[in-house]
Amino acid sequence: HGEHFNHNSSICTERAKYITEYLKYKDDNEDPPIIRRAKSINYFLSNKEPIICDNNLLAGTTTSKQLGAPLYPEFFALAIWPELDIISTREKNPQLLSKKEAELLNFEIFPFWIERSVLEVVRKKYNNPKALKLFEQVTYFVIGKAGCISHTVPEYRLVLEKGLNYIIKLASEKEDKIKNKINKSDNDLEEMYFYQAMKISLEGIINYANNLSKKALELSRKERNPKKKKNLKKMAEIYSRVPANPASSFHEAVNSLWISHIAIHAENINMAMSPGRLDQILYNYYKKDIDEGKLTVKEAIEIVGCLWLKFADNVNMVPEVAEELWGGAGTAPAVTLGGVDSNGKDAVNDLTYIMLRVSELLKIRDPSLNARYNYEKNTREYRNRVCEVISNTKAIPAFHNDVVDIKTLQNQGVSLEHARDYAI
Repeated sequence: HGEHFNHNSSICTERAKYITEYLKYKDDNEDPPIIRRAKSINYFLSNKEPIICDNNLLAGTTTSKQLGAPLYPEFFALAIWPELDIISTREKNPQLLSKKEAELLNFEIFPFWIERSVLEVVRKKYNNPKALKLFEQVTYFVIGKAGCISHTVPEYRLVLEKGLNYIIKLASEKEDKIKNKINKSDNDLEEMYFYQAMKISLEGIINYANNLSKKALELSRKERNPKKKKNLKKMAEIYSRVPANPASSFHEAVNSLWISHIAIHAENINMAMSPGRLDQILYNYYKKDIDEGKLTVKEAIEIVGCLWLKFADNVNMVPEVAEELWGGAGTAPAVTLGGVDSNGKDAVNDLTYIMLRVSELLKIRDPSLNARYNYEKNTREYRNRVCEVISNTKAIPAFHNDVVDIKTLQNQGVSLEHARDYAI
């Protein structure tokens, strides 16, 4: 796995290519905007190259590169247009870009978006307002922030517990209720399009998982190493089931969560999309497998290690002008451990310690690890172990005072139950 981090990051044009291709040649102007968006995301996920790299126990990648910086032309990727010739050779944090891909951006992709990006649409609509001029004077800020959803924690529990087919079925039922109304209001139509868009997007994720399953099976047939062959066959089985269906094991749950994380980046910029309280979300799957003798602690450590390396498979695209501030920064997917559960009970478990150990062993930049410590409910042993990991990594995890954090959230109007379940 070490080789992965010796590489410079590379600009990845895969997403930009497919989103642009869809809008150029397959888009239907009659579709509502939300449906057009969903169809373009589905098109990208359905065509995205299914990559299974090295000996990782998880399949799929955020980008098509070993360490990739994905481009989001509808948001801010055009900021690197003047720099296509120098981005690979600049002194600080070069981001590799092949001549072929630079030409694709220069002649095919960026010209299409020149008046269609969020910033240009705002400029035209409001006659280049002062607010936008100020915004652009702090380009480093624009580069990091104008990008749909960021700095948030998606609810992955629902995918693991119910599966995407369940969510699609739920959306269909809600859509049908509105369809059966005789007089539909504008709000009804908006809601109906939302459910349609949801189904289209989620079907794209399932298509990507199926493509990974086929790829794993294909590779397993050619593989001569028995250990690798077994792993590839297992991957093929796992991705034929999840994330479409509920996860039935720890290994399945981690794979399902990872595919969901990739899918989020198909729509939103890769900026602090955070997996949240993984020691809580994944614990029941871990405990069940351990109790039934289907999983060892060693295997769990390896699976979590594979997930940590996957979280670190992408970086932000950073133009030269933003280099001073953002250069070398990760995408900061924040994982939160420990603290208390929504009932106020000690939430530290065996998986908390496994995740701390993995971070201590790997010492990599992402995920951004955070430890909640509740001095009223958590043990001193847990506190001391967190301190040990900070001492050994020199950097992580960030240490959070649970008691004060919960009170602060309550002061902002968050219910006690929700405040206790916070994630960074």
